[in-house]
Amino acid sequence: MINNKSNKPFLDHLEELRFRVIKCFISIIFFSILGYVYSNNIISFLVKPVEELSVTFQVLKITSIFSVKIGIAIICGMLFSLPIILYQFLVFLLPAFENKITTNKISRYVLLNLIFFILGLAFGYFILIPLSIVFFNSLSISIEYIELNYTLENYLFYMVWLLVISSFIFQLPFILLVFNKLGIINKDYLIGHRRSIILLFFIFGAFFTPPDPLSQIIVVIPMYILFEISIFFMRSNK
Repeated sequence: MINNKSNKPFLDHLEELRFRVIKCFISIIFFSILGYVYSNNIISFLVKPVEELSVTFQVLKITSIFSVKIGIAIICGMLFSLPIILYQFLVFLLPAFENKITTNKISRYVLLNLIFFILGLAFGYFILIPLSIVFFNSLSISIEYIELNYTLENYLFYMVWLLVISSFIFQLPFILLVFNKLGIINKDYLIGHRRSIILLFFIFGAFFTPPDPLSQIIVVIPMYILFEISIFFMRSNK
């Protein structure tokens, strides 16, 4: 059981925060090193969606490959550290809002977050990325004098951006559940504003996906399903 920390002196809160931030940084550094060690495998994994296309990757600077590997290492360090960062954040913050909370309960929230995060990455890699590649390549393939030559940095940045967006989409149940526990929103508010929220989903889809209706709908559908799942969880946790 985690005791309520509201009566602890400010300096004790500050010391605990420093301790938890150090843990997060150690985790990021550790996974960043692993990300750099396996950066070649990660690059090959990200390039797979365009293997069947006649695409040539270019590097325009002598330091480009090194910069790409460093960037991948840092991104991997932050992504793989998210469960640890989230756990440290919740353990530090939630007791201030709730008198009865256990580490097991926080662990369940972190596990839920991790599951939806992995589902989001899978959705982005197997659905959103292939769809966007087909759309953008169709614009250039129809023009005979244009060859598909991508810079490696630009391509990988785009792939990572789509993966981050898709994983963020699948964080919706976790975000809503945390807001519900903190008393910021409740299921009645979400149900009463369902139409407005769905409209926001379409705006989000139009802003972060390729400019075609199919891509937007493919993004909005899982967001709406996740929204309804969030309401179901709120009802079951009465």
